[in-house]
Amino acid sequence: MRKTMILAMLLLLLAGACSSAERMSYQVRGTGVAYDTVKDAKAPGLYQAQGVYDTDDAKKGKVVPEEVRWRALYKGLETLQKDGYETATVSGPAGMSLNRTVSQAGAVISTTTWPGFVYVLHGYRKGESAAPSAKPIPPLMEEANRRAYAAAERAAAKK
Repeated sequence: MRKTMILAMLLLLLAGACSSAERMSYQVRGTGVAYDTVKDAKAPGLYQAQGVYDTDDAKKGKVVPEEVRWRALYKGLETLQKDGYETATVSGPAGMSLNRTVSQAGAVISTTTWPGFVYVLHGYRKGESAAPSAKPIPPLMEEANRRAYAAAERAAAKK
C-alpha cells in the first residue's frame, strides 16, 4: 500500500514537471491524438490551442485529421470559457508539428513527428475593450463541435 502511494505521488510530480509538448507526446502515443491549450504568460487573454494526431492511425481510419482540427478549437474555447472569458477572436488554424527525439549518449536514436493544427485565441472578459471581430464563446464552441462531429460522420460513412 505504501509503495503504491509513493509511486502515485511520484507520477503526479513527474506529470506536473512535464512540458506541454511532453504531455502531448505521451498522449498521442497512447491514444493517437493529443490536445493542449497553453496560456501566454505575458499577454492576458492570449492562448494557443493545439491538436496533433498519429499519421499511422489516420491512415488506418482510427483518427480523422479534420475532426482533430475542430476539436483543438473546441477545447481551446472551452479553456477560455472556464477562465472567465465571454468573447474571443480566433486566428487559424495553422499547420504545426510535434517532434519527439530520443537520444542516448548524445546520439539521436529516433525522431517521431506528429502533424497537427494550432489556433491563436484571444479572450475578452465582460467590460473589457474587445476587438470588433470578437464573438461570444458559446456559439463558437457549438460551431466547432458541430464541425468535428460532421468530420467524424463523413469519415465513418466512407468506411
